[in-house]
Amino acid sequence: MRFQTLLHHWAAFVIAGVYLTTSGPTQPATPSFLCSKAKSWVERTICASDRLSELDMDLATEYARMLKVLTGDAEKALNTEQRKWWAERGTCQKQPDPGACLEQRYQARIAALTGRADYPGDQPRAREEFSEALIKEAGKGWSQHASLYMKAIRACIAKAKPEPRAVLTAWSEEEGELIAMRLRGAAGEDLVCVAKKDGTQANVRPREVAETLPDAGPVLWLSATSAPKEACGKPVQVIDTDDTPVGWLAEASC
Repeated sequence: MRFQTLLHHWAAFVIAGVYLTTSGPTQPATPSFLCSKAKSWVERTICASDRLSELDMDLATEYARMLKVLTGDAEKALNTEQRKWWAERGTCQKQPDPGACLEQRYQARIAALTGRADYPGDQPRAREEFSEALIKEAGKGWSQHASLYMKAIRACIAKAKPEPRAVLTAWSEEEGELIAMRLRGAAGEDLVCVAKKDGTQANVRPREVAETLPDAGPVLWLSATSAPKEACGKPVQVIDTDDTPVGWLAEASC
C-alpha cells in the first residue's frame, strides 16, 4: 500500500505527495476523487475525460502545495475560496460546451494559485514506493500498521450497511490472522467489525455496552473527496496502491 499526503502539517504517512509525477502514457488520467463514487454532473463529466481528470489532479496538487505554507486566517481564506470555486463548477453544465467551460475554469484556477506571491514553487519530487519502515516511523498508534489492516478495513466497509463514516481504531487478534476494528456508523453508532487479514469473512455488529475495546485514535475518516468538518487537526489523505483514496487520518479529539 502507498499513501499520499494532501495536508503537510500533521505528520503521518509522509511518503509521496499528491501526484507530483505524471502517469505513464498507457495509463488513463486519474482525478483527485474516486470515480466509482461520482454522483454529481461535474464529477461524472471529469471522470469521462482524461484531460479534465488530469486537470483535477493538477489542481489538487497546487492546492496542497499552498496549504503547506499557509496557516491561520490565510489558510481559512484559501479553504473558503476553494470551496466556493468547487461549488461554482456546476454552472458550466448550462454552457454550449460544458467540457470546454470546465477545462477553462480549471486552467484559470491553477493559474491563480501558481501566480500567487506566496506560491511555494512546483519542483517535482520523485515518488517513493511504499515502505513499511517509513510508515512505522511516521505513523501514530494503530495507523503505523494500517498497510497490514487495509484489506480487512475495506471488507468491513463493504459489509456495513449503510457505509460507516470512520475507522476509530484497529488491532490484530489470533496471532495476526484476524483484524478487529471499531467503526463509527453512518448515524454515529459505535460498531465492531472482525475480518480475516486477507479481507474475507467480515462480520459487523453493534458494540456491546460493557465491552472493553482499545481507545479511538487516530481516526480514519472514510471520505474519498475532502476531510469531514469533524476531522481534528490537519487531516492527512490516505491513498491505496491503485491510487484510489481510502480516507483521511486525523487526531482522535480536537
